[in-house]
Amino acid sequence: MKLNALLKTLGFLALAAAPAVAGPSAPVKNPVAPPPANDDLGITASLGYDSNYVWRGINYGQHWVRAGLNGALLLVGGAAEDGAGSTSLLWNVDYGSLAGDQDHFSPNFTGVPGGGAISKTASFQRLQLGAAISHDLGPVSFSLGYSFIHNMGLLANGGGFNSVAIPGSGGYGMNDIQQVTAGVSTNLGPVVLSSSANYDLFNGGWYFDVNAKSTIAVTDAISIVPHAGLGYGLNYNAGFTQGTRNLIGGGGFAGGSSAVRNGFSGWTALNVGLDFPIKLNSRATLTPYVAFNLPMGPFSNAARSSTTPYAAGLPGGPATAFHSVAYWGVSLSVRF
Repeated sequence: MKLNALLKTLGFLALAAAPAVAGPSAPVKNPVAPPPANDDLGITASLGYDSNYVWRGINYGQHWVRAGLNGALLLVGGAAEDGAGSTSLLWNVDYGSLAGDQDHFSPNFTGVPGGGAISKTASFQRLQLGAAISHDLGPVSFSLGYSFIHNMGLLANGGGFNSVAIPGSGGYGMNDIQQVTAGVSTNLGPVVLSSSANYDLFNGGWYFDVNAKSTIAVTDAISIVPHAGLGYGLNYNAGFTQGTRNLIGGGGFAGGSSAVRNGFSGWTALNVGLDFPIKLNSRATLTPYVAFNLPMGPFSNAARSSTTPYAAGLPGGPATAFHSVAYWGVSLSVRF
């Protein structure tokens, strides 16, 4: 009897205590999953093709194949909801090459003095490394950075120009470029305006640009981005050696116009185009584009016809790098 009484007492106590123990800590029938961790590394990889490689108003050649990596590392978070006050480190690594070596500088000389010929095509590759500190003030963002551009291939080392027996024909090619860049960007309604000032520490000379673009949403996945850019040079030489600048200047192997020998000064080119970014998924975007490049001022004055000689008695100028050109391309970018 005592045992039964004891068991009944324990059972009563257990029932009485159950609500107090299970109430506050009882499992929820449908628990809410925690938000996923942000696994975005802030890195974007890209592959692209351009029918012409146009850089700062100069058409270097046809069939440009490129790859790149770029990223942003947040150094200081902004206090405002729109990120204003934040400071980031921006970086990029880009590489490109002329597929088929179809450059727009090399002339097609045959029977040059001393024998031999100059090929009408030359290889060209470019590696660019850059880093910048960007600060967002809300209405305006500022950046200050440095980039190193390494030019390679026959176009960069002079190719056939330096291998033929023509008086004064040495020293052609391109130098590497080391530049400091100060940039600013702001939004005027739907239009994004940006501008930069670039000084070449190795070759000297300034290059300025101003750009505008806007994004027009067609669907949730497709947009149209019209854009325009205008360049201005001050003793700008794009890394070309003195010999190449003399040659481009139109004075043959002996000289060239002083405007080109000393670098380009004035408005360089107007570039306009349409991008058509297509969002494939949350991380990948395919972007076809079409564009038009119109050389201006000193660039247009440097343009040649296919029959204009590079030097007296040596006709056969190249498909010039300073003619107007319509071109197109496509790139695939993936964010990690």
